[in-house]
Amino acid sequence: MNVAVCVGCGETKEGPFEPCDGCGLDPARAGTDRMLQARSAWLSTRFFSGEMLAEFGRKIREGESVGYDTRMLAQLVEELKTQKLPTISRAAPGCSILTWSLLGMMLTLGAVGALLYLRWLG
Repeated sequence: MNVAVCVGCGETKEGPFEPCDGCGLDPARAGTDRMLQARSAWLSTRFFSGEMLAEFGRKIREGESVGYDTRMLAQLVEELKTQKLPTISRAAPGCSILTWSLLGMMLTLGAVGALLYLRWLG
């Protein structure tokens, strides 16, 4: 499991792109803010041990500077430009507009077909 530290409040979370339970910061939903996403990815077990992450979390909570590696962040930003971030949808499951549109068109075509068939018989 990839553990990360929230760049906003310093709380530990399950992954770099997961929303933070502490402050609500959601790097995956931040649109194209790749630098925020790169900082979030960098402060994870992909790059640091749990002890180092705990220290980074403490620094962030106390308002101290973490001292990001600018070269590594630039590399991560480039990496993120070519990757699709995981989409974490909190929306209730259901049919999308496209699904309802397709269903409506199919029902309409079926009704028109049935009408033409009945006229042809009669």
